[in-house]
Amino acid sequence: MTSLLSFFTHKFFKILLALYIGVFLLIWLISSPLIKYFITPELTAQQLHLSDNASIRFNPFLMRLTLNDINLVSTKTTPEKSVFTLANMEVQVALWQLAFNKIVLSKLLIEQGSLNISQHNSKLVIAGIEIDNSAEEPQLTAEPVVEKKPTETIEQSSSSFPYQLLLPHFSLSQFTIDIEMDTEQQKHKSHQIKIEQLILSQVSATETQQQAKLALNTLIDNTHLSLTADTKLTLGKGDINSRIALKNYPIEKLASYVKDLTELKGSLSFKSQQTITLAEQSINLTMQNANLTLQDFLAGLEHQQFTLKELEYNFTDLAISIEDSALTHLTGASNIKLIDAVVTDKVSKDNVVAFNQLSVNDIRFILDEAPSIDIANVKLDEFMFSKKAALSAAEAEKNINKINERAEKDGLDIAAQEIVKLPPVVQLKQLMIDELHIHEKSITVNNIIFDTLTGGIIVNEKKAIANLIALTNDADAQMTPEAATPVTKDSPQVVKKAANANDINVSDDNFIFSFKELRFINNNSFSFTDFSVDPIYQRTLFLDTLTVGALSNKVEHKQVKTPFTFAGRSNKYAKINLVGYLQPFAQQPTYHAKGDFKEFSLPALSSYLKASTGVEVKTGQLNTALDLTLTADQLKGNIVVLLEALETGLVDSEEAGSLIDQGALPLNVAIGMLKDREGNVELDVPISGSTSDPKFGFSSIITLITKKAIISATQEYLLTTFVPYANIVSIAITAGEIALKLRFDDVEYKVEQVTPDEYQRAYLKDFIALMKDKEKTRVTLCAISTPEDIGLPAGVAVKNKADIKRLLDLGEQREHAFKDHLVEQGNIESSRILLCKPQIDSSKGAIPRIAISV
Repeated sequence: MTSLLSFFTHKFFKILLALYIGVFLLIWLISSPLIKYFITPELTAQQLHLSDNASIRFNPFLMRLTLNDINLVSTKTTPEKSVFTLANMEVQVALWQLAFNKIVLSKLLIEQGSLNISQHNSKLVIAGIEIDNSAEEPQLTAEPVVEKKPTETIEQSSSSFPYQLLLPHFSLSQFTIDIEMDTEQQKHKSHQIKIEQLILSQVSATETQQQAKLALNTLIDNTHLSLTADTKLTLGKGDINSRIALKNYPIEKLASYVKDLTELKGSLSFKSQQTITLAEQSINLTMQNANLTLQDFLAGLEHQQFTLKELEYNFTDLAISIEDSALTHLTGASNIKLIDAVVTDKVSKDNVVAFNQLSVNDIRFILDEAPSIDIANVKLDEFMFSKKAALSAAEAEKNINKINERAEKDGLDIAAQEIVKLPPVVQLKQLMIDELHIHEKSITVNNIIFDTLTGGIIVNEKKAIANLIALTNDADAQMTPEAATPVTKDSPQVVKKAANANDINVSDDNFIFSFKELRFINNNSFSFTDFSVDPIYQRTLFLDTLTVGALSNKVEHKQVKTPFTFAGRSNKYAKINLVGYLQPFAQQPTYHAKGDFKEFSLPALSSYLKASTGVEVKTGQLNTALDLTLTADQLKGNIVVLLEALETGLVDSEEAGSLIDQGALPLNVAIGMLKDREGNVELDVPISGSTSDPKFGFSSIITLITKKAIISATQEYLLTTFVPYANIVSIAITAGEIALKLRFDDVEYKVEQVTPDEYQRAYLKDFIALMKDKEKTRVTLCAISTPEDIGLPAGVAVKNKADIKRLLDLGEQREHAFKDHLVEQGNIESSRILLCKPQIDSSKGAIPRIAISV
């Protein structure tokens, strides 16, 4: 003990200790200038220099490396640019722990720094140091053969490195990474990553075991990202538990990565909680819950743009397995919601497609050997197709005036303001699809429901659909000569299609599609307005009922008949009723329909008859009963056409009693030859033939009509039937008629009177009694106005278009008011009361009236 004490007190030891401390102090003092001296030439070679106040010191006593006030400046640009800064960095190693086979970083701290990374084509520059990554990688002549070692050998080799790496705490704070990209794919793009705090703790690593905890808070392009992770691995196997949250990332930063987009905007948010399990030969991801939100999204193409207010995508219980770089298992559940989506034409600002909300609820998917997706329901709210942008006030007024001028000329009452708004072609309040099951070879649906489907077509004077948006298609405009070559039956593509027909049938048989029911509910309608004809044609079809039963292409269901029911109305009184069945998947597809069309007013067809025939329908009504079956392309069945009170005249004949003078007699005589004693033309037309023949039906129907001509003596019938009501009816021979005709006395009106009152009370009482007594009698009302109705002198010919319109409008109001009175007060069926086009009587002493005929 004395000798040991004497050794430490010996002069030699003191000198040795002083020398040791002196050397360490010298290293500490000169470390910064010495390190800077040696790295300066290397930095100069890269056109970099270090700021004068930078400090790089090494403390040999504590084995600590400290960097302060580092500022690395590049001289490649003017002005000079800082490419790397660091306010403070401390690294300390517990050297004495090496004796215990431990490498311990007792302190690792980085505070307030920045790093610049740029890429220009193949040149990558990090902190001003250029890295050329265009050089080719060395080629390997042969892949070395690696013998598989036994498990024991691997375990022995894994223990050959006895040291354990320990890092109790690592902190990185306020560090910014600026990334600039200027390549052929990425033009002048920049990103910024600002690490507010990165904490790595409880790090322990050997060759066999690794564990660590991570907490990260950073800003990526001014978007907050947080990440926490906790991992513990043994021989590279184990679990990594993590949480991720990204809030309002500007996705315009991703525009350059997506081809064919002219613009991209919006904000992206994402948060999730997941576990990654590393196994022997697989990677498993289990995502307990995740949420993806996209807000104020805009994606632009060359001619259209898509906007979306919000997309929300939720995941739960998502499980993914990857083996040998291949996806082997995927299951989970999710929900999708899209709000306020619009596809807009960039130039016209028209809305091509839009909807208020699309919800896909309770999606459960399995993508394994037999993939399947089950969806509880799909709801589409406020869908709209083809809605043109609103016109300016001046343009709208101009078009309204133009439509009113046409309506005044044609004697029609048209809602010009609604027409100018150009309603959408299709508008749907809600679409509901219930219990949707999608499998690899089948799609099944429980119910499909359309709620309040409305639409409209407006044909302009050039016969184009005014409210249909035409999409620009450069591919069609630049069609190549090869693409424009007509296709014949000997064309290669047709021959190839025929050769593969059997294959197509086989694939179709393997895929199953079925649904239980399809229905249209609430108020469904479709309007049609045609300005290309004269007069303007308007009609609205109301769909009251449309249901289709269960339909499936399963082998056992192919021959099952799917029933359907259709009931609707057109304008005020016309009715449509159809029932039938469908067999689209049978060996010979079959479709059957049976029903009728009732009370279809024929004067409206004058718009389409005038140009081709030079005549117009003055009055008449169409009733049709049909019973048709289409098997493959063979149509067979029967159509019964009933034309009631059909009368025609020359175009634009408004004056009462002028039909014969203007030459309408020949056509009326021809029609009269087909009339029965009730004034009807009834045709029973058998239909048969192939629908693939474009000439099908026309010649046979014309031949049948010519052979169907009959002449009926009506005098006796009329006299015996209506004499008890001689006070309101009379029998007369009318020029131009084929036989004696029953004629009701005219219902006289006071000047400007519209609604029946005490003046017509006696007539109406007898007329209603007659109609109730003769239940099969059907009459036609024709209002005749006089110039005095609008304040013009009696006996003066009316030639002004505006005056003609006023008189015709008044006559139409009288007809409708008279019919409504008979229907509502007399309980007479509306189908027994027909309306004709009103007329004008300009003769001297003429009285306003309604002429009634059978």
